[in-house]
Amino acid sequence: MRLAIKSLALASVCAWALAAAAAPVSVPDWVKQAAAETLPTYPSDTPAVVLVEETTLTVQPDGHAVQRVRRVVRILRQQGRIYGEVAVPFRPETKVNYLHVWSIGPDGHEYALKDNEIGEVGTESWGILYQDQRMKVAAAAARDPKAVIAYEYEQRVAPYMFEDTWEIQESIPKHRERYTLQLPQGWESKISWHQHAPVEPSSSGGQLQWELHDVPALDLTDVPAAPAPQVLEARAVISYFGGGNARTSGDWRAIGAWYQQLAQDRAKASPELAAKAQELVAGKTDFADTAQAIGEFVQQHIRYVAIEIGIGGYQPHAAADIFHSRSGDCKDKATLLAAMLSSVGIRSTWVLVDSERGFVTPEVPSVDGNHAIAAIELPSGYQSDRLHSVVTAKSGKRFLIFDPTWEFTPFGSLEWNLQGGYGILVDGADSQLIRLPKLAPELNTVARTAHFTLESDGTLSGNVTERRSGDIASHRRSLYQLHSEKDQRQEMQKILGPDLGSFTLGTATAENAALLTKDFVQQYAINVPLYARHSGPLLLVRPRVLGTDSMRLDRKIRLYPIELGATRTVKDEFDVDLPAGYVVDELPEPVKLDVGFAAYQSRTEMRGNTLHYAREYVVRELELDPTRYQALQNLIGEIEQDERSQAVLKKKE
Repeated sequence: MRLAIKSLALASVCAWALAAAAAPVSVPDWVKQAAAETLPTYPSDTPAVVLVEETTLTVQPDGHAVQRVRRVVRILRQQGRIYGEVAVPFRPETKVNYLHVWSIGPDGHEYALKDNEIGEVGTESWGILYQDQRMKVAAAAARDPKAVIAYEYEQRVAPYMFEDTWEIQESIPKHRERYTLQLPQGWESKISWHQHAPVEPSSSGGQLQWELHDVPALDLTDVPAAPAPQVLEARAVISYFGGGNARTSGDWRAIGAWYQQLAQDRAKASPELAAKAQELVAGKTDFADTAQAIGEFVQQHIRYVAIEIGIGGYQPHAAADIFHSRSGDCKDKATLLAAMLSSVGIRSTWVLVDSERGFVTPEVPSVDGNHAIAAIELPSGYQSDRLHSVVTAKSGKRFLIFDPTWEFTPFGSLEWNLQGGYGILVDGADSQLIRLPKLAPELNTVARTAHFTLESDGTLSGNVTERRSGDIASHRRSLYQLHSEKDQRQEMQKILGPDLGSFTLGTATAENAALLTKDFVQQYAINVPLYARHSGPLLLVRPRVLGTDSMRLDRKIRLYPIELGATRTVKDEFDVDLPAGYVVDELPEPVKLDVGFAAYQSRTEMRGNTLHYAREYVVRELELDPTRYQALQNLIGEIEQDERSQAVLKKKE
């Protein structure tokens, strides 16, 4: 659902391998004017700068629109050559009327590509079996440092909804950019800003124009724990409406109502579909049991396969077709779930979200987003301690938020990247933006227990048991359901390697990989030569054998929010039997720290001849404001010190 030219994989351009041997010509005056502008001083590693970017959207009285885009880029470094490549996506209904590409070489020579030097390729996306989207692709003739690249194209706008996204910011700076909206008489518009202060437009004869200067690059290179770029990049959504047709007229209710009209007829149950639903719930009387039986069927037995033609990027296929093929994409799965639940008397609807928490925000009403999940309406007054991801709408209705696409998150829970974000609840006149629930740390747990034996030569060996519950078990469940034993062992060696160095992984087993309502349990044996180090007559051993809870941070001034991933509780208890003839000389100090958004504690003690280490790490928040960076640094510093701390053993006298 979200598509931007600058975010497309420009490998398609390279694959086209255009010779770009264009003959010298005269480039348009607007390109020369842009090339002559005086620029600010940029950091020495800036690969390129957008000199000018202009977008003009002209809306016709019937709601159809045409968009014209002009863009001029100066290459500053060799790494900026990629910005001399052009990719314009289109579908049959968004035909590109023309595309022109020019360039000015470092020596001042001017070039223009001919029509036969502009290619056309298909596009590929994960999980999409077929789509009718293609791209016009081209590589400018001159792309060396100091070269200027320019292109202009005109394209029809998809007639599905009345909005456009102005992508203000990207990974290189923009010197000047302008957005122009030309509306028919009697039409209105609304602009919503994300990560940018509102700017007043100039107005003349039904035309609105916004202009920005010197928009900085969004550079997240080597920024630890940063949100995704699309969450932080400045953008504006322009909605336009009139002529008796509001469609997605700049408010959440209208967007939800529009989507319900688009999708509701697709959620009708066929006899075969209804029969399967009845079979799944046979003998079940509790609401949670009934909903879970159907939810898990859609979650685990409908393959993720997308076929997107025209409006198929938004509109789901018919539930009967999804059921028959046992395949569909996210919106298809939510549609089949609604149809099957309706056949047993339970109502479910759609929630339009984005897989990156923070992309959908209350301030920017839009259909932008890349994912669809389900909202299952709960009976009035119904309670269940198994249903955790529940929200209450403004209407008073309660909904269980469930993602039937992600097959490894237990029913009643929600994957970490959606928690705390926003989504459009599709509910007719009651459609609204809702805040997705943030689950308690105790619903997302890792518990490691182990008993080891330490030899006098430093070799450590023993058996480990890991229990995982909630969404944090998803990766391990996926590993043991979808991959070979060889892949499983290689992945475990990769996971354990940073803690153990050179080691041997022995027998490894797993239980409940497919039983999402039960803890995933993993058991394995390890042997670690030279785990403990000799220092003269002393033997140094790290009590925290496994599990790294620290995270990479830096000491720079923090500008962006801090992603903590998921709320969670992690517990470790390790016992290490000491080698014969050794006793403890020194133990690490206990640690106990609570900073509000997280808490950490650990303790090392002797129990007879056994070194016992126990710790607990609780993360209560999903994201932190930059002002909390110092507190996070202090916490992680304590964790890192504890994870490195060693017990000192000495020989008995």
